Amino acid sequence: MMNSAPTIAVTPIDWAGAYDRLAAELPALVTAATTLVTGFAACLDRRIDLHAVAPALAERPEAGARRLFAELMARARAGRGGELLVDDWPDGAAFLDPHTLPDGMAIGGTSAQAAWTLAAIGAPSLLALGEAGPEELAALHAGIGLAESEATLGSPRHRRPARRSGPAHYIVEYTAGRPLPGLVPERSTRVIVRFADEALQEDAMFDRWVAAHGTQLRVGLLSSPNAVPLADLPPALARLAAAARAWRRAGLSIVHLELGDYPWPGTLGATLAGLAPEVTSIGLNQNELRGLVPGDDPLAQADELSHRLGVDRLVVHADGWALAVTRSDAGVELDALAMGCLLAAARAEAGRPSSHPRVPRQASFGPLPVPPLSSLPDGRRVACVAAPYLERPASTVGLGDSFTAGCLLVHSNARHQPVVGPVGLPAGAIADTDPRRA
Repeated sequence: MMNSAPTIAVTPIDWAGAYDRLAAELPALVTAATTLVTGFAACLDRRIDLHAVAPALAERPEAGARRLFAELMARARAGRGGELLVDDWPDGAAFLDPHTLPDGMAIGGTSAQAAWTLAAIGAPSLLALGEAGPEELAALHAGIGLAESEATLGSPRHRRPARRSGPAHYIVEYTAGRPLPGLVPERSTRVIVRFADEALQEDAMFDRWVAAHGTQLRVGLLSSPNAVPLADLPPALARLAAAARAWRRAGLSIVHLELGDYPWPGTLGATLAGLAPEVTSIGLNQNELRGLVPGDDPLAQADELSHRLGVDRLVVHADGWALAVTRSDAGVELDALAMGCLLAAARAEAGRPSSHPRVPRQASFGPLPVPPLSSLPDGRRVACVAAPYLERPASTVGLGDSFTAGCLLVHSNARHQPVVGPVGLPAGAIADTDPRRA
């Protein structure tokens, strides 16, 4: 590998102005968007304030409760989020349910969160949804598309509940600067706590609709199967791989897999081995990247991982920036990353997907790990944007999913003309050589 990239100390783009231009173009982008198809995860989220629940949780005598408390405190101390499966505390859900924040129930799962983000701005999506209970259906945005037949889409409001609601995900959030027992967090984020595993959402009508309309589509999003029971992972991976192949045969040009935190050893590796050959694009956050490729040089790590996985596009998102290594147009990718950051930042400020996303007034822009636009010796391009960062967001739930939705919104239009780069970049800012070269 080549030398590490120097940190860029001076941001070469007026990011606030660039995001304002992108936000002004959003209505046109939505009008031109093709439908995002996404599966196969949907659940009910319950938001929990860790600062409020921690004292009571610390007093619980059960061994599972003590382990959960210790792990949450350790993650808060380290500024880590991620996901936890708690399978040794049968009463855990009953303990947390009464601590759900007011208006703290919402739809969850990467697929459903991305579809919700797009529905909030009026962009089209199609969600794979199998049997869903009354709480899940009530939480779905009315603008999310569900396949009613091979030819027609309908609203969740027209779907009858088929069963009881499934087990919830508990989104345990903590905020920078607010005390917790024995520590004060330096970073705001969330930990997803589950007390049960889940199967994939199965929706045969969704499959038929995609097969019939694929030539009119461009982008698909696969949710990572990290909530699937360990014994069921092989058939789940086979199902997702078959879906990715079917989407590409139908005409989709981008099939994106968004990773997550995997509770069982070996399951992340199995997922990548099974799905990387079938998808064209993979996304993950910086902590997940470090878990796969240790180090603190995001471009070198992303370069190595994209080579290892053989994907055309690899996206990494962090608190203050987002980066992509791609074989496609870097100017379009710059807009895609910026749109993802815009929708995520607006959600962080509002606590839910925003219908009129703008950069929050309190947001700050930091330095980039690499220049905004550059290329690698093998011809692949690198795009990197500064993300509007809020130290104390209203909520941290779903930010990565909203980011992914924004990226795919831009890629859903084959004729998209770049907005962020050409105007904001000074002359000579597009590098033709590897930005890691000393």
